[in-house]
Amino acid sequence: MQIVKAFRFRVYPDAAQIARLARWNNALRFLWNLALEQRLMGYARPRDERVYPSAFDQMKELTELRAELPWLADVPRNVCSQLLVELDKAWQRCFKKLARAPRWKRKGRDTLSFCETHPKMWRVDDGHVRFPKLGTLRTVMHRPLEGKPKTCTLKRDGDQWFVSIVCELDLAEPAPRDGPVVAIDRGIANFGATSDGEMIANPRNLEGSLKQLARAQRNVSCKKKGSKNREKAKARVARIHRKVKRQRDHFLHVQSARLAKSHGVVVLERLNVAGMIRSHCARSIADAGWSRFAHMLRYKLRGLGGSLIEVPAAYSSQTCSACGCVDAKSRRSQAVFCCTSCGYHDHADLNAPKVLLGRANRSATMPVEGTGSSRPLRSGKRVGLRVPRRPLESSAL
Repeated sequence: MQIVKAFRFRVYPDAAQIARLARWNNALRFLWNLALEQRLMGYARPRDERVYPSAFDQMKELTELRAELPWLADVPRNVCSQLLVELDKAWQRCFKKLARAPRWKRKGRDTLSFCETHPKMWRVDDGHVRFPKLGTLRTVMHRPLEGKPKTCTLKRDGDQWFVSIVCELDLAEPAPRDGPVVAIDRGIANFGATSDGEMIANPRNLEGSLKQLARAQRNVSCKKKGSKNREKAKARVARIHRKVKRQRDHFLHVQSARLAKSHGVVVLERLNVAGMIRSHCARSIADAGWSRFAHMLRYKLRGLGGSLIEVPAAYSSQTCSACGCVDAKSRRSQAVFCCTSCGYHDHADLNAPKVLLGRANRSATMPVEGTGSSRPLRSGKRVGLRVPRRPLESSAL
């Protein structure tokens, strides 16, 4: 099978390179807003006169625009073209009702990345990455690249810069594993509970940094708008958020890797996490990272020959795992479950994964996701996006 793997490394641009990247960011923000305005003007026409410019149409006009604006021509051509492709994909997601319409890029709020899509325009040399028109960037190569390099992307994270190199790998299809089956019920009081009786504690990374974050945000509000002190205060807030994000990702990677290596099949409840965040407990659910945890489990299990099954989550906290009786009164409290029908008594968080495991066993005749002769249990068809394909320029204009 062919997979795509990304390698992310820390880079250390010098002062001149940072200044040039800042100019590139301003130029790309202008290009994004200009291309977005062109599309909005085309859509605002009467229905029978509407114009739907594609990424190809806007790329044709890019050459003339770069000739008129030298500061835009300073940005590599393929980086500008990729930005138009990303805008086109954003509109496709909007038309398919997968996301909202793309918004304007605002200075100080939106940071753009610089993606070079032509593999011959950049290279990696002994701890350095050479990017077109930028020169050599000192890089911390903490692991070797694998496969065939395809794209190179520079992105700023607060006051740090990173390079993401995407490679294509051809791997043998892993043999299906016959390891143990486990069901996991995700929660807030506890991050998760397994059908094996294990309780996974919730680290609550954001909650542990709320006081520090509130203090830093109050410090921002006290500074004069447009001043350098305000920029420094905003950078401190960004560093706190970055630390929380890295703590969360580390926890999710550790737990998902441990479960993927020790089990052949993992069962999760199918949740509309986005809808739950909009309705209630938004901060706690987002801090737990339920969707990201499921994504990590899926690709790690697939690489090891395992599979991930998603089953309906309706009334799993009110269903008795012993007799199957559904009664809201059985859930006595956050931690106590006592069936009103058969008297079965268990911890509420441990009863739910047993219910999920039973639902997966009853659906065992259905194909399982992740194996060679299977399909996912998730209802609905997969929606794909049309990606513009064109001959890439071999020179950075």
